[in-house]
Order: sequence, then structure tokens, then C-alpha cells
Amino acid sequence: MEIHKHDELLKTLEEHFAGQQLGVVFTQWDGDEEEEEVTELTGQLQEWRLSDNEFGEKDLYMRIEAQGEGDVEILMELPAEEENLAQFGEGRLSIFGTEAELILTR
Repeated sequence: MEIHKHDELLKTLEEHFAGQQLGVVFTQWDGDEEEEEVTELTGQLQEWRLSDNEFGEKDLYMRIEAQGEGDVEILMELPAEEENLAQFGEGRLSIFGTEAELILTR
């Protein structure tokens, strides 16, 4: 299922991923050199919120209680335009950011 609205994304996080044991893969691209940085961890989604940023886009903040690492904070920029924000199906949520992708699996 494609997710096109910000509130649909937040509802999906709450209903399907909050407080559950998750696999997390966060990939960021450096816009200048297109070099990617990948972070992988296992943990529980504890907090998430979406806010406006100074660039006219949205910031998705997530706090994950990672096994053996304590709290890990993820901040990614999402397009303000509500179009093709995420893909959800079979226990997997892929969130498409401006220069990042976040994949949560149950």
C-alpha cells in the first residue's frame, strides 16, 4: 500500500510499529558526493513526530530504544508535498525522505 499523506504515515507508525520489536535500516545520502551512510539496528519505536522545518519541508523525528545501544534518534527530512511518502505491506514500512530512506520491519 502506498502512503501519500503525512497523517496516514503517522497513523501507520502508531498502529503497526509503536512499542514493537523492529529491524531498522536507515540510509542517508550526502547530496554533494552521493555517498551513502547506512545504520542498522534492532529496537523498539518509542517516540515519533512530524514538524515543519525552515526549508519548507517536514522533519520526521523518531526515537528508538535500540538493543545494547540505548536510545537512537533518527531525523529525516520528508517532502512537504503529500505524494509517495512511504510504502507499507507485509510488516515492512519504507519511508522515502528527501536524502534518506528508512525501512522498518516487524
